[in-house]
Amino acid sequence: MLRQWLVVASVVGLNAPVWAGDGDKVLQQVDQKANAPSDTWFSFTAVTQEPGKAERTMKFEVQNKGERRLVQFSEPSDMKGTRVLVLSRTQMWVYLPAYRKVRRVASHVKQQGFMGTTYSDEDMSTTQFGAIYDAQIIADAEAEVNLQLVPREGMETSYGKVEMTVRKDLMLPSQLRFFNRDGALIKTEVRDQYDCADSVCTPGRLKMTDHSRSDAWTVLEATERRVNQGVSDGLFSVRNLERGR
Repeated sequence: MLRQWLVVASVVGLNAPVWAGDGDKVLQQVDQKANAPSDTWFSFTAVTQEPGKAERTMKFEVQNKGERRLVQFSEPSDMKGTRVLVLSRTQMWVYLPAYRKVRRVASHVKQQGFMGTTYSDEDMSTTQFGAIYDAQIIADAEAEVNLQLVPREGMETSYGKVEMTVRKDLMLPSQLRFFNRDGALIKTEVRDQYDCADSVCTPGRLKMTDHSRSDAWTVLEATERRVNQGVSDGLFSVRNLERGR
């Protein structure tokens, strides 16, 4: 009888979900799932709405590989040819075709809206939360687990904390709530319409609402995606950014 109990206990232990006690392990799984492909490419339509203003629509392509990201705008006409290169959370450049020059984005403007959207430069350059935040489980339901993320010691971030709702079926976020240093909720992002083709799950729609800007919002709709194309590391360089390759 004791042997049977030990066998059952060991099986239960092997199959127990990691969210039973360790928020950092849950966040690690989220990061692993979100960054599972060796590279991804998306075509996005972005619509931004601010109270009292007309909607603004942009179209752009995003090539991702690890921390690196290359964004190329095709619409509207005044942004066509604009390109943004992200090498890490602290290294970002923009190519402005009107000036035919590459400029580095200063760190003190990383919280400003990315190209007029409600996504900041910091939001656009964050690919792994576990490298920035410690995680603690604050709620555990049948279909989802809620994490509270606080900045790791020595890490620079604009947020005092982040609350992340993780879908247990995908181990990917369905909602993120961003708080400032005073504990006030300043942004909410919803990620849904996940596409899980090719054993890779990515959100087809993302919406960021900025509560500090009278609930202005930006919706990103993924119109096309490609994964694991074997993209060269050489694509992500300042020289290629200027050349438009």
